[in-house]
This record gives sequence, structure tokens and C-alpha cells, in this order.
Amino acid sequence: MKKNESFENNINIASSIDWKHVISVTGALGSGKTEFTISLARTLATGNRDVVLADMDIINPYFCLRTLSQFSKQEKLSLLLPPGETKWGDMSFINPNIRTKIYDKNSQLILDVGGDSQGALALKQFEREITSEGYDLIFVINPYRTHTRKLNELSEMRAQLEEICGLEVTAVVANPHFMEKTTAEESAKGITTVLSFADEMNIPMLFGIAENSIFSEVRKYLPKEILLWSLEREILFPWEEKEHI
Repeated sequence: MKKNESFENNINIASSIDWKHVISVTGALGSGKTEFTISLARTLATGNRDVVLADMDIINPYFCLRTLSQFSKQEKLSLLLPPGETKWGDMSFINPNIRTKIYDKNSQLILDVGGDSQGALALKQFEREITSEGYDLIFVINPYRTHTRKLNELSEMRAQLEEICGLEVTAVVANPHFMEKTTAEESAKGITTVLSFADEMNIPMLFGIAENSIFSEVRKYLPKEILLWSLEREILFPWEEKEHI
């Protein structure tokens, strides 16, 4: 699938959803939630509103927004990171300007929330503001990762997350993958698995995600009613970065 076609596909999907003012995205380690968050922000930034993408990942500082030193910003997309050297510190630090952006109706705020239920601690301090302004809390699920392979594991993780942050998960997104080794059949099978989990938890699944190189093949395996988001990775491993120099 060509890059411009995949982008148009995502724009069509995003425009069909009634997004709340604050979109928080969370998921267990290895879910790919940060990659999806970046893709979602880029897509929404093609609309009429400015988009602010904020780093609230206090769990894994090595695969998060602050590692994107070469992040290419769009005209309507800006990053909100921990200020100065605090973004590389041992102690977790959340940019206090997030509170201001929660109340800024002129822009769409997207929060990249750290890993599992412990990452939800970062959301807790903004619970009242987020609730009053309206929110989506999206749970990204990779059914091929440890601790998210079974319904009871996901249900427990969801319950812990909601208890800690004080917010409710409003939707799930399926992102089944084994990094670059994912086959189209595995991707499609994982998406249908997550759909069954979502149905059991009585939470809507917005769509599945497929890496752009296998998107067309994955699409063939899935029924038309399941929306499919195209993803192109931006966070690279150190050895991959060297290959791109």
C-alpha cells in the first residue's frame, strides 16, 4: 500500500469517529501504543484543529516520544515533552503545561500514557480536569505479548488501570504484532481475537492495526466491517537508526 493511500485510509477512519477533547492512549509494554499515538496525532493534525501530543510515559523512557530527536513536525502538530534535562532523569516527571492544554479548546490533546496500570498514575493527577473536559481512554492490545494473551489477564489489567487513574477505558484498538516478523495471517487472527476480548469486556473496538507493508494482505483476511488502520513505524532501534543515516 502506497504511503499516501495509507494516510488517506487513516484520515477516513479518524474522521468517522467522534473524538473527545482529550485522547489518552495506554497499553501494556510491547503493545505499540506509542507508535499508534504518533500515527493518530499525525492523522488528526490534517484536520482543522491543532494537535498537541504529550509524553506522559513514566514506565519506559527508551521507547517513547522523547526518543524521537528527528521527529518531523507537521504544521498543526506539536510535541509536549518533560522540560529540559528532566526528560532523561531517573525520576518520572510530567510537564505541568499539560493541565493548561486540557482546558485549551483550540487544540486536540493526545496523551501517550505509560505502559500498564502503573503508568496510569500519571493520569491520576489530571483526573478531575480530564473528566470535566471530556475524554477517550484507548487501550491498545497486542494479544501476542505476555500478560495480554488471555481475557482474564486483560480484564484484570483494565480494572487496575481504571482504579488507579479514576477514568474508564472507552475503547480498545487491536495491534497484534511480532515487530517486523509479523505475517498478514497472524495480524488478522490477532485482530479478531482482540475483537472477541472487547466484546466480552463490553467495550467497543475502534479498529485493528496493520503495518503498512502487510496492510493489503491483512485487509483480505478480515471482514469489511472491521476497520483497519495502517501503521508505519517511527521509533527505531539503535541498529536500525544507523541503517537510516
